[in-house]
Amino acid sequence: MTRILAIAAVVVVAGCSTTTYNIPQSELARLAAVPPPERGQHVRVVQQLTDDDLGPVQPVTETTQIVVFPGPIEEPDRHRWGGNINTGGGGWGSRPSGGGGGHAGHGGGSSLHLGGGGGDGKAEAIAILAAAALVLVIDAAVEGSRFDGYAQLHPMHPVYLVGKDGTSTVLPLAWIDPQTAQWADHGVVRSIEGPWRPLERAPLDRAGFTYAVLGGLGSYKSVDSTVAEGPAFAIQFGYFFDQRVGLVGNVFLGWRDNAIGQTLFDSRYTLEVHGYPVQLGRLHLGLYGGGGAAYRWEDYGPNTYGDEGTTALVGGALVQLDVNTRIALTGRLGLTYAHDETMNDMMFGLSVY
Repeated sequence: MTRILAIAAVVVVAGCSTTTYNIPQSELARLAAVPPPERGQHVRVVQQLTDDDLGPVQPVTETTQIVVFPGPIEEPDRHRWGGNINTGGGGWGSRPSGGGGGHAGHGGGSSLHLGGGGGDGKAEAIAILAAAALVLVIDAAVEGSRFDGYAQLHPMHPVYLVGKDGTSTVLPLAWIDPQTAQWADHGVVRSIEGPWRPLERAPLDRAGFTYAVLGGLGSYKSVDSTVAEGPAFAIQFGYFFDQRVGLVGNVFLGWRDNAIGQTLFDSRYTLEVHGYPVQLGRLHLGLYGGGGAAYRWEDYGPNTYGDEGTTALVGGALVQLDVNTRIALTGRLGLTYAHDETMNDMMFGLSVY
């Protein structure tokens, strides 16, 4: 475990120390409509997990003169410029195609139908939850350490542009016109190539992959018909199509001791739609609903009672408090209909986007 945590720390430090930042295509289009001398005042950037190989550094300084390109850039001439703004040497021009950064992806999951008994299922679930929690800690540390927000830079700061066709070039920020912004898939800038001032982080951005682990309490009905609460956990992996709506796979693992001190274990595997239509500052309110399968094992005396699988229908309320652009505290209050009964659960945890 110590070795795994040490590796995680190295990953986090590496993520924090990168000097290349992605500029999304939508931001390039917005900047192309801003007067060139004002373009560097408030630029959306996303720190990459690893540095791109962009070739020799082409620095600008506070005293670098702002040169406004005289006219629209025609498609055949996009790669034709040469000469460094400060030195007159080779600089602005094409480069070999390179990868860009962005929103990092996330992972998780579990196999169906754990255990062959209540105790066995609980033991397997604890091992899975420990691994899922470790992944969450590493993921949250990496994503939380990356700067995703707005920075101030010089209008002549080099922007390494990657086109939708895979070709690439480098231009000063002030030279990007609407046609070039439309051609580009994204841009990359290096913080070491000029004046660089981080301003503020962007608000919570759910768009893209998400990973979460939640924990709390759930209700379970024993074979002796008694209902009581016990630990409940959820491991979630999914994709948000935009800021408000996402499709999430949910693995529910829960258990409790029954009347004779043995174990009842419940597992559910559902596909859910999550929606957050209400935002009140940093607080977000939403709903979820979906369906899948549920399994139950219970050790009772010398026997083990098993439910080989029933349909599970789930739904409930969601609440989130955003921590930063990539991380949110998530609460979930839900109902599940499975095993011919209605169960409730209340969980709280961390979501990473």
